[in-house]
Amino acid sequence: MNELINKLQARMKLRASLAWGFFIVSAIVLAIAGTFQIAYNYQNQREIVFAQQQLIAQDAASEVSNFIEDKFNVLETAVSLENVAAVSPEDQERILGNALGFQPAFRQLALFDADGQLLVHSTRLVAERSQQFLTGTQNILGDIAEGDRYISPIVIDTESFEPLITLAVPIEDVFGDFQGVLAAELNLKFMWNLVDQLNVGETGYAYVVDREGNLLAYSDTARVLRQENVSGLPEVAAFMSGENEENHGASIGAGIEGGDSVQTFAQLGSPDWAVVTEIPNEEAFRALTLNIIISSLIIVVVAVLVGGYAGYTSAGRLAAPILSLTETASQVADGNLDLQAKVEGNIEIVQLADAFNDMTSQLKELIGSLEQRVAARTRALEISGSVSRQLSNILDRQELVTAVVELVKEAFEYYHAHIYLFDEQGENLVMVGGTGEAGQQMLANHHQIPAGRGLVGRAGQSGQSVLVSNTVQDETWLPNPLLPETKSEAAVPIIIGGQVMGVLDVQQNKTDGLTEADVDLLENIASQIAVGLRNANLYEAAQYQASREMMLNDINQKILKTTDVDEALQVAVREIGRALNASQTIIHFKQDLGSDNGPVVAKAAANGGQRRRR
Repeated sequence: MNELINKLQARMKLRASLAWGFFIVSAIVLAIAGTFQIAYNYQNQREIVFAQQQLIAQDAASEVSNFIEDKFNVLETAVSLENVAAVSPEDQERILGNALGFQPAFRQLALFDADGQLLVHSTRLVAERSQQFLTGTQNILGDIAEGDRYISPIVIDTESFEPLITLAVPIEDVFGDFQGVLAAELNLKFMWNLVDQLNVGETGYAYVVDREGNLLAYSDTARVLRQENVSGLPEVAAFMSGENEENHGASIGAGIEGGDSVQTFAQLGSPDWAVVTEIPNEEAFRALTLNIIISSLIIVVVAVLVGGYAGYTSAGRLAAPILSLTETASQVADGNLDLQAKVEGNIEIVQLADAFNDMTSQLKELIGSLEQRVAARTRALEISGSVSRQLSNILDRQELVTAVVELVKEAFEYYHAHIYLFDEQGENLVMVGGTGEAGQQMLANHHQIPAGRGLVGRAGQSGQSVLVSNTVQDETWLPNPLLPETKSEAAVPIIIGGQVMGVLDVQQNKTDGLTEADVDLLENIASQIAVGLRNANLYEAAQYQASREMMLNDINQKILKTTDVDEALQVAVREIGRALNASQTIIHFKQDLGSDNGPVVAKAAANGGQRRRR
């Protein structure tokens, strides 16, 4: 029961993890896509806002332009219906009076003949305040005579502080000859009302500037009366620099009220003014902001729905094979190496199951080969112990090395084995034992290798084991014509007390037939050989010493059996000659110089002896 509960908990945890994973991935993907969509929508909305702003500015410019055009039309109508310059003064006063009465924006009208003489003057002001208008108009008659309309720069009335401009049109007869000028002083405060009533969005505003950046009309009339210059505003600066509004578009920046706004301008043409319109960013991009909020909510909702559904359904499909694989892995860990995972599910799960099954097979083979290697190692140790026991009973050096090479070759099934020992000078390694006919032939040839040459020489000189798993690839390996099948070789130094006595060399007739495991085993055997050789040397030395002592004791006994000096000398000479295997033995006795007797010489041949005295 507990096991079932644990499996269910594991399944739920896995499904929840996968569901969350899919949800997060879906949310990220949707967020990225939403971000690009928002950016795209922002750019499109920006272009739409700019286009709308340009239309608003153009409409506002048309309203202002129509205001000026309407005043020009009044003047041109007055001079075109009848030749106002040629009618009676009474008619002239009537025409100007009617125009002044119907157009409250006109402060005064004046009619001049072709010579610049004032014919009629109609005004709403006292005579003293009219003089500036009349004088200014007389000064521009030459320009108007060319047949074009005239519009003057803005002036501010010194008493009312109202902005004023002068409009003038030429008077021509039916033949096109210049007859005079009809001029009007226009009060721009009537344009203020027009600009103030322009519909620029819900919270936007419009204002009029001239080419110098002076504020001509705005809802805040105090700023206009102060003749404020707004050339620092982006769109005013663009107009002043001569940019075409059709190519300029719109911009976003600080507006006339200080806050950021979307703004653009439209030129009137004549007069050389521009209408600038501004809409605060909040209003201009309200739709975009709402779109972003809605898009964000949609992204979240879609992410929840898509991620949750994808996570739930995908987790169900992924969890089953993964949990099955987990259960199989647990059983394999418990020792059931014959169990195979089910190969099902997505391609990644199939690949994982295949990899797991391969791993299980390799693990099974590894454990089997490990058991075989352990068994082989155990057998090698047993053989090594057997070699050690057999070597401990051999005290003859030649018998020892012969037994070693034969035991090593047969026990480990090597292709060949032999032993080298250093000569008395320590310069050459002389072969003292080898297996097979090749070994006998090399012994007969007194085969030896200089220290440092080949594998054997290197091992003897360095005191380090040398292994060549593939003799074909080793440039320092020395081939032996008596052993043509050698494919791998190992040379192990025979060391005792830090001194290298010789080298145990084995060869195999297959590539990679020798490994580090063989080297480790051979090093153990080489240590036993070193001990055996030392024991053999000690035994030979003891045997030699005992033989010498027996020989001396025998000679001494024979001398003691003699009855005189001559006989003793004769026995000594004879026995020493026999012991030394000498062909002739001579003993000299030298007497003191003061003695009467001369030296005595004892001489003996190998088959006997004779004495001679002098």
